[in-house]
Amino acid sequence: MKLKKDFKELKTNLKMSWYFVREEKLYFVILVILSMMLAGLSFIIPLFSAQLLLKLTDGLLRNLMLVAIIIFFIEILRNVILYFFRKIFELYSISATTNAQIKMFEETLKIKTIVVEDNTTGMFIDRINNDTEDIINTFSNLCSVFINMISNIGVFLAVFVINKYMFIYFVISFIIIVMIENKKNNICYEKTKKLRLIDERKTGLISEIVRGLQDIKLLNAQAGILRKTRKQLQDINNERINIVKVVSNFQLISGVVSNLFDVLFFALGCLLVHLNSLTIANFVILYTYKSRVDNLLNYYNSFIMYVKNFNLSATRVFEVIGDTFDKESDDGKNINKLSGKIEFKDVSFAYSKDNVLNNISFTINPGEKIGFVGSSGSGKSTILKLLTKLYSLEEGKILIDEKDINNISNKSLRKNISLIPQNPYIFNFSVLDNLKIGNLDASNDEIIESCKKVNIYDVIMKLDDKFNTFVGEGGVTLSGGERQRLAIARTLLTKSNIILFDEATSALDNVTQDKVQRAIYGLNKEKTVLIVAHRLSTVNKCDRIAVVDKGNIVDIGTHKELYARCNKYKQLYDLDM
Repeated sequence: MKLKKDFKELKTNLKMSWYFVREEKLYFVILVILSMMLAGLSFIIPLFSAQLLLKLTDGLLRNLMLVAIIIFFIEILRNVILYFFRKIFELYSISATTNAQIKMFEETLKIKTIVVEDNTTGMFIDRINNDTEDIINTFSNLCSVFINMISNIGVFLAVFVINKYMFIYFVISFIIIVMIENKKNNICYEKTKKLRLIDERKTGLISEIVRGLQDIKLLNAQAGILRKTRKQLQDINNERINIVKVVSNFQLISGVVSNLFDVLFFALGCLLVHLNSLTIANFVILYTYKSRVDNLLNYYNSFIMYVKNFNLSATRVFEVIGDTFDKESDDGKNINKLSGKIEFKDVSFAYSKDNVLNNISFTINPGEKIGFVGSSGSGKSTILKLLTKLYSLEEGKILIDEKDINNISNKSLRKNISLIPQNPYIFNFSVLDNLKIGNLDASNDEIIESCKKVNIYDVIMKLDDKFNTFVGEGGVTLSGGERQRLAIARTLLTKSNIILFDEATSALDNVTQDKVQRAIYGLNKEKTVLIVAHRLSTVNKCDRIAVVDKGNIVDIGTHKELYARCNKYKQLYDLDM
């Protein structure tokens, strides 16, 4: 029953895997034809081999040489076919792996931000990098083992022709040992599945350790990190040891059973020879074939193992590609330009049971510069993430230019809205590639202008290769303030009509912050700007300021108005001074 389920799952996964290889249909057709040719030859060769042994034992040397020459040419043909099969399959595999990884990247980019935040990076790294390769490599091994199985199935046909009693013996011994191996493979499959999950956590931990290396050193936390890493590795080792124990136990059992059947083979052979139901020559032929039947058993065992590994990797990949993880829908209308009127109507949102935003409503006019202030965790950043559809709206409506953002495609929305977070990610590209990532058509003049606006141009010109300098993973070769300014310059190049700053100047020194603030306030008056800030000096020149407290908008007004009437704002402002 379990085996039937495995093959049913294999059939489903192979159908889904077709998506990765359908562009290489010609390769696929050629491989199928070559496989059929190999299968045909594999049935013929054992029969001619039997004839070879019979001619040898009968002393018919002339006929023996004729059969030997025929086998020689058949084997040559088989090796030539195998050569082309393997060569074509390698090309097929490389293309399929690339297609699978590209598709995985595409689908991972669609997964909702909140889902990614709830899972480890190791899960996605492992599935994109390892499981996609495992699918193709395992499929390659499946095909190879399948061909070898077919090559040896012909032995059963030859045995049946020579002696039906021996054929029954071979079939019974094969079935019993297969049952033992299937039991072993089922147990190993469950343990391997658990091992993959632990491996994901290990990959995620290693990724975090590498990114947080500086903090580990500064906190003198090497001992704690090593303890946690050692535990993760020990968990993995324990699972691997468990798998080794299972395999060893079953190998002992199947080995003893095989030895028992070896004795029964000689006993049955002697009995049949004694009863004149089998000649000594045929007994010798059957003895030589026994090793090929054992090979068939090994190939079968490998085939089932590869089926399970293929299903496991394919399931993990198709969880990402399929609907297991919530993904962003991009079915909305494509809108070329949004002027920037923003309305929140009775919007509520919660990460878990506790609400982050409570039925908030406000309107921002096109070209306005609006500040959002409040204590940490009050919901300021969440407002920006809802506006950009990084989080899905739960209750209420958000309108831009009187259009519900749920009816606007993500691509259109984010083309018109740019969000600069507190810790923007700088890619391990050159400075120029980082700047142009949101606008590949940006001209040199536009790039230089945006860099000068945020006081990063002079810094870039002092780098070894200037704009062509690579900045390392996460922009590690730049200071925090330089990364922030580079991210702001990158955003300015997108030419969005709505720009959101989420603590975007928090890492800047006072002089640079002042220059960046002047750049922000000097933006085209047609641009709508929303600024989330802890430093109230960053927003006190905004057209209006919204005070956020415990998920509520408690007041909106100018700096002077709020300082005069809003106790919460006055308290925040006085603390900031």
